[in-house]
Amino acid sequence: MQVDVIICTYNRAGKLAAAVQSVLGARLAPEHALRVIVVDNNSNDATASVLHELEQRFPSRLLRVLETRQGKSHALNAGLLHAEAELVAFTDDDIAADRCWVAGMIEALQRNPDCSCFGGKTVALYPEHLPAWLDLDGSMGFLRSVFVDRFDGETEMEYGKGTVARTPAGVNMFFRRETLLKNGPFRTDLGPQGKQLGFSEDTEFCQRLIDRGERFIYVPAAAVYHPVHEDRLDKGYLLSWQYRCGRSEVRKKGGYGSCPRLFGVPRYLFKKGAQHLAGYCAALRGKRRFYHQLRLYYTAGEILEHLVLARGHGGSH
Repeated sequence: MQVDVIICTYNRAGKLAAAVQSVLGARLAPEHALRVIVVDNNSNDATASVLHELEQRFPSRLLRVLETRQGKSHALNAGLLHAEAELVAFTDDDIAADRCWVAGMIEALQRNPDCSCFGGKTVALYPEHLPAWLDLDGSMGFLRSVFVDRFDGETEMEYGKGTVARTPAGVNMFFRRETLLKNGPFRTDLGPQGKQLGFSEDTEFCQRLIDRGERFIYVPAAAVYHPVHEDRLDKGYLLSWQYRCGRSEVRKKGGYGSCPRLFGVPRYLFKKGAQHLAGYCAALRGKRRFYHQLRLYYTAGEILEHLVLARGHGGSH
């Protein structure tokens, strides 16, 4: 079996080489072949030099692609254009792949001949000490997603039937190539754009597959390890992340269905925003105050994106 692994990168020269080498260091049976497709999304750091050195070390196992249109979805689509293998996997430019990652994927395909869509286990590597204001085991559990913390246990199962989410995260998902080709490209209005946070390009892509009748299988034997970077353990970063998440969710769905609206915005969002604003003001300090601030930013993103949509539709809501 041939396997292509797509890694999109933007200004992560310091982490990229280790990620690529961990993938290429995966255990493979003699009858299998592995290639890594690295898509440089217009980086302006030392990424080009790092990729040149990797090409010299792995001349037949690494393909470098340059995508100058900014945005991860553009990079993902460029990678798909170059994918030729029966099995196509996606991961990030800062992970460490388990030595059995690729073998776990191949075995999953062989065990499930009627399934084309899979996700592996993702283990978040947290620093020893977390900020006191962070409540990941309580009210802020939704923030695990920003840290790519998607561990769903050690039992293979169908997504949505015991897993955290209905679809895998883009850091560890893999597909039969013919199924990918039928699904079309990643939406370029979703996902990160250079340094600007963005989301939902992977979940929207997977949801389209589900809408086509495909099932997703969670495969714990295919594991990657994802470090939690210190810059993400920052209130400002997390607030921006929540705001961008709110906008992306509305953009992905094209708005929140038919419900009473004000200026094109579902009226209940104003009520939700007011509730979190009141909660923020009432909680003088600590985790509870930050929780309401996070949800307020998310709601603000939802409201703003609805306003943008309404303006784009001529205010017809």
